[in-house]
Amino acid sequence: MTDQRAARILVVDDEAAIRLTMDMLLRRHGYTVWTAANGSEALALMAQQPFDLLLLDLKMPELSGLEVAHRAHALQPAAAILILTGSSPIEGALDVPGVGQFTYMLKTASPQEVLERVAAATR
Repeated sequence: MTDQRAARILVVDDEAAIRLTMDMLLRRHGYTVWTAANGSEALALMAQQPFDLLLLDLKMPELSGLEVAHRAHALQPAAAILILTGSSPIEGALDVPGVGQFTYMLKTASPQEVLERVAAATR
């Protein structure tokens, strides 16, 4: 994809604490980060600029992370997708028709695991 230090990441989560934590963690490690509080905000941002990686909350009001992933894939098919979930037992990469390949990660993942997954997705 791109040099991880230049990677453009969009964090989408309806929980302000998660958005803030991810934003600070990723910026501290040299990533360029935008945040959105819901799927509609995320899609509006994606219509304006390209992203290398989307960190999407699975469960959000209005549009779920998977719904955003479907629409985002149509807008920016090259963007990697990492779905954040609070309790899903799903791990690893999945290939979903209309979305392409994406990965799930627990919201409770350690900062180191988050950074490792982001680095892998933005290579």
